Amino acid sequence: MASRFTPAVLMFCAVLVLSGCISPRLPGHRSLSTTAHGYTIVTDTVRAGKQAQRFEVRAGDCGADAVWSDCDNDRERSEFSVSEFFAPGDDRWIGFSLFLPANFPSSPTVSTTLGQIHQQGGPTGKAMGLPSFPPLLQLNARGEAYTACVHILTGSAGNVSDRCRYIQLAKLSDMRGRWTDVLLHFDSRNEKSLIEMHINGRRVGKLENFVNFWPRKYYVKYGIYRSFVSQNGAPMPTQTAWFDEVRIGHTRASVEVDPVEPVD
Repeated sequence: MASRFTPAVLMFCAVLVLSGCISPRLPGHRSLSTTAHGYTIVTDTVRAGKQAQRFEVRAGDCGADAVWSDCDNDRERSEFSVSEFFAPGDDRWIGFSLFLPANFPSSPTVSTTLGQIHQQGGPTGKAMGLPSFPPLLQLNARGEAYTACVHILTGSAGNVSDRCRYIQLAKLSDMRGRWTDVLLHFDSRNEKSLIEMHINGRRVGKLENFVNFWPRKYYVKYGIYRSFVSQNGAPMPTQTAWFDEVRIGHTRASVEVDPVEPVD
């Protein structure tokens, strides 16, 4: 397999030959969350390398910025927003590893998003009477399933109708207490759209020609995001999740887990 590194990085890797070459984490920032417990770099639970990212959301963990308030819109989260954007017409692969603890709780009525492809400059609308800026794709834990919600948007760009096309990816019972490797392939070349989902190396879902509105750009968010939490009927339980080996590339090989060249 060809190296994913530039000559300068390869020279740096030579110094680290005994411990393996380290690929830096993708640049970005925490999204609408400032709690100390919400995001930490840890060394006790990792997929590869020496570090991973731990997320935690407790009941009431909602934040706000100048344009949006989770607290006012029935949301809770601790997410990391990647600042590497890609545009309509690109062909991209996204890979990450997700660890859910053995006691990870889920709600039958509230979706916990554990990874998503979002968009900027796309259509807007309402969801359950609240403002909505629909993403392209959300990967949700709800009930006992990990499910892709592919957003099918129709109507007008300023008052879009949003319907999820659901594709089950895995059972939560098969994910608790272990690492799950997730690969997404989104190809939007030639004004067409293709999304493929892979779990632990096996393709489990595919959808074509589903994009009706092209945004200015796409970006990746990962962590824990809970929407319409009041639907749980009681405060949501604390949820924790670990993410590691988060990559974005142009080929499948460039985003698959590589213990020799881990992300740290």
